[in-house]
Amino acid sequence: MKDYKDTRKHKESKPVVAICYDFDKTLTPDNMQEQGYIQAVGYENSSEFWNESNTLAENNDMDQNLAYMYKMRTMARGIMLFTKETLKEKGKDITFFPGVVEWFDRIRRYGISHEVIVEHYIISSGLKEMIEGTKVADEFEKIYASSFYYDEKGVAVWPAQVVNYTNKTQFLFRIEKGTLNINDPSVNESFDPDKVRVPFRNFIYIGDSDTDIPCMKLVTSNGGHSIAVYNPTTGDKTQAYKMMREGRIKYYAPADYSEGKELDEIVKSIIDRTAANEKLERIFSDKIKEQRSADENQSKEDRAKAEMILALENSRNFATTHSVIAQLKSVADWSQAESDELFRIGAENSQVKGVLRDYDVKKFYQKLLGKAKCLNDNAKQVKDIIEGTLS
Repeated sequence: MKDYKDTRKHKESKPVVAICYDFDKTLTPDNMQEQGYIQAVGYENSSEFWNESNTLAENNDMDQNLAYMYKMRTMARGIMLFTKETLKEKGKDITFFPGVVEWFDRIRRYGISHEVIVEHYIISSGLKEMIEGTKVADEFEKIYASSFYYDEKGVAVWPAQVVNYTNKTQFLFRIEKGTLNINDPSVNESFDPDKVRVPFRNFIYIGDSDTDIPCMKLVTSNGGHSIAVYNPTTGDKTQAYKMMREGRIKYYAPADYSEGKELDEIVKSIIDRTAANEKLERIFSDKIKEQRSADENQSKEDRAKAEMILALENSRNFATTHSVIAQLKSVADWSQAESDELFRIGAENSQVKGVLRDYDVKKFYQKLLGKAKCLNDNAKQVKDIIEGTLS
């Protein structure tokens, strides 16, 4: 089995924000195939291509993405060589929403200024090869999209990867754990929370339609941030309202990626929040490690005694105090420090102090006094109350 260790990303010293994008109608106004390819294989109206593709899928119980990939390949016969290079060339014709080209580097630099590493990922049902031909291809840590297998002549002969709306979510888990290679089985391994490279709270998912809902829901329900974008030219927010109404997203904005626009401000605010939140998470993680280290250096018996002493300290009613005393009586030996703490509680805790002459409480403290090597002021006060010389 291949070793994927060299392809894995590991936890960074700084927090990582992973921004995951759909492609069609999220970064670009139209489906990528409609921006030159469909026309090149003889369709005047792109809707004809999609109608035929969807009919093919419906009539053959076929995945819609497999259907469009099949149509693209078969319609190229006699017109063009259906190669990776052909698809990458067609990718050069793809246009973007305002500000997209400058967006990725600007947001990365904003993250750096706030001690946050920002990474960009594509998770799309579109074609990887066409995305790789665009002017923004090098901006992404990884492009997860449908793709072809090519023969020795570079001609596409079979789907290599098909990404649809339900299996998109697997790539979020790969990004979370740093297991980016699609064949790396370690994505299924269990990771301790403090070993996860990108916790879901640090994910931003940006999409536009129902095909993004599983990813949006997964990110949102795990504390991350999902954003719906809509075409800034039409201003149609119908889909965004629907996703907000159904709890799929936290925010929506026009797909204008220019500096100072609403989307820019939302994402920068999330980065600001991440920077502050991760400082608290590091403190929390340090405290957990300290507590676990303390537990390792303390026997199970000592930890149980410490918890019983704490329970006595926190007792606030008659029933609770007597219940805790019954547990304390089961312990044969107390250290000097533990005895001193029990005497302090007896002298200072008004609830415990008020029942010191009750039979069970009195017997417990009399036994403790009998074993004490020396009596401090709290022990003497408890002794005096029990013996009736002090009220």
